[in-house]
Amino acid sequence: LERDVPVLDTISGDRIRHELESIFREEQPELVINRLAEIGVLARISPRLKGGGWIAEQYETARRLKRPTQLPTLYFCLLIYSLSKEENEQFLTRLNTPAKLSRAMRDTLRLKTRLAFLDRSALKPSQVYYLLQDYEPLAIQANAIASDPSMAQSYLQLFLTKLRYVRTSLNGEELKRLGISAGPEMGRILQALHGARLDGEVRTKAEETKLALSLKSA
Repeated sequence: LERDVPVLDTISGDRIRHELESIFREEQPELVINRLAEIGVLARISPRLKGGGWIAEQYETARRLKRPTQLPTLYFCLLIYSLSKEENEQFLTRLNTPAKLSRAMRDTLRLKTRLAFLDRSALKPSQVYYLLQDYEPLAIQANAIASDPSMAQSYLQLFLTKLRYVRTSLNGEELKRLGISAGPEMGRILQALHGARLDGEVRTKAEETKLALSLKSA
């Protein structure tokens, strides 16, 4: 990429993306990213892409948290963190980015604009879960790394380390044996059981069964 700065606009998006992916597999990709910023490569790809101390700090934090196979996607999400939605779309188009990576990057910026909803001290764990469940986990991780210290950041970490792994003990077949019909009623009860698990209101299968039966008669 450094050699090709004068003709960068003529290079395919796939090739540029592959070069970045190769950089992101290095031990300290921020060193190369900073060099690309200095010589104008990043700005030619997208005018507001930046290197510098901020990106170096975020990448170092990312390496302490994620497995190596996940780091390239996380690096991409952090690289575009300062972009607007429109700028990110232009970046994705320029690099012909695959669907899975595109979703993680879009989710990163979508969640960034909604962190205010999480910056409250009175949220229940179930509320945090339902606010975050539809985002790509790596997008949540990118925001947990890049956002300023706050309640929102704490909730992001809570989701990543605990809430997303919470499951009910009862499943659909067991609810059927309790006389609960498949369909909307079962869906409603399963969601209520999951919410109760998240909030610590039920802790055992027996407590779930009692709650399910009480909801069935409601």
